[in-house]
Amino acid sequence: MHMNVFLETGLSTADEMLYPENLGYLDDIMSYIAIGARSVENQQHRLTSSACDVAVGMKNPTSGDMSVMLNSVVAAQQAHDFTYRGWEVKSSGNPLAHTILRGAVNKHGQCIPNYHFEDLFLLHEMYSRRNLQNPACIVDTNHSNSSKKFKEQIRISKEVLHSRKHSTEIRSLVKGLMIESYIEPGSQKVGEGFYGKSITDPCLGWEDSERLIYEIAENA
Repeated sequence: MHMNVFLETGLSTADEMLYPENLGYLDDIMSYIAIGARSVENQQHRLTSSACDVAVGMKNPTSGDMSVMLNSVVAAQQAHDFTYRGWEVKSSGNPLAHTILRGAVNKHGQCIPNYHFEDLFLLHEMYSRRNLQNPACIVDTNHSNSSKKFKEQIRISKEVLHSRKHSTEIRSLVKGLMIESYIEPGSQKVGEGFYGKSITDPCLGWEDSERLIYEIAENA
């Protein structure tokens, strides 16, 4: 699939590192890697990220603890000696490791967004207390930030752009948005058979996605 995208469009792909052991099959054709909320505390994900030669984004854990996310960035930016698929590996550290804000879930199962102005400025302050290279943040507009209400991604994207306009610190820190998009809007259960509709999280459809990309380009 990755090779088909590359051959048909000339564009390289991005992916989430679910299983670090599989990275070797794809690391020469991907241009971006994300570490999910449930993997960001895993040491093998952090060590493997330190050996990647592309940007790796570390999501905040489902608890929302930003310090855990930043600790993952610290680990990924350091050099390490570790075991990978039975081999002893020496990494030089990944200076492009950065953060991704995707919202959180409290003990009652309620979603807590972390894309607001105050959250972004807090992350800027937390970055300033650490000696990290290339401070950067991507805002995930879906997941717990939108409570998986996929249409909210449009409003959230515009709010983040607004925050960037009103703070030079946030403008410098926030480099982009992660938007869940597919061909048809919404989602379906596995086996329902609707062409072009997500079988995981609800997504923006093609028309809304195209319109939003143009709006972001005009207002960034």
